[in-house]
Amino acid sequence: MKVLIVYCHPRKESLNRAILDTSTKTFEKNGHSVEVRDLYSMKFNPILEGDDAIHIENHKFVRVNESFPEDVQIEMQHILDADLLMYIYPIWWNGFPAMLKGYVERVFQHGFAYSFESDEPQKNFSGKKALFVHTTGQPQDTPEAKQLTERIKSVTSEWMFNSNGVEVLDHMVYGRVPYLDEDELKSILIDVEQKIDKIGKAN
Repeated sequence: MKVLIVYCHPRKESLNRAILDTSTKTFEKNGHSVEVRDLYSMKFNPILEGDDAIHIENHKFVRVNESFPEDVQIEMQHILDADLLMYIYPIWWNGFPAMLKGYVERVFQHGFAYSFESDEPQKNFSGKKALFVHTTGQPQDTPEAKQLTERIKSVTSEWMFNSNGVEVLDHMVYGRVPYLDEDELKSILIDVEQKIDKIGKAN
């Protein structure tokens, strides 16, 4: 299985980085190939320019630049090559970091990830699987927090892969991260390893 991990965190030392390293090693241990796209280290440009954005002319969706930018085409090809799409990131202001939001806006373009002209799933994504891991400072042990987390999922993993043929295997959420001690952080990595190992063995 070919795994594409899109990783988004600005710090080189973070729980997200440890989750990335753990996930990569666990997938590789199970014989899978892993491609990591570290958006910050790549200095990925998250800005969708006007000429690359879709608009309507004569009742049709068009863009000034008919071809996608070269850097976007590279990311699209990584998606096409992958069997499993994994996203690792923190939740900031109840959503994606701006860098990852910009990646989605530029890469998950009309005509590639979705279409307004047809209700059929995009063939580019059909049969692929997805996995999300996000960290947050928000506790996860109250009804209110869990309700907020479900709303966040609805506008992230569910929103990205709504009706385009991708099966979301899991959306792991780890809360209270800034307040956890070393043992609690280690327990998160153990949990990640166990879940990735299970996925790796099943696919």
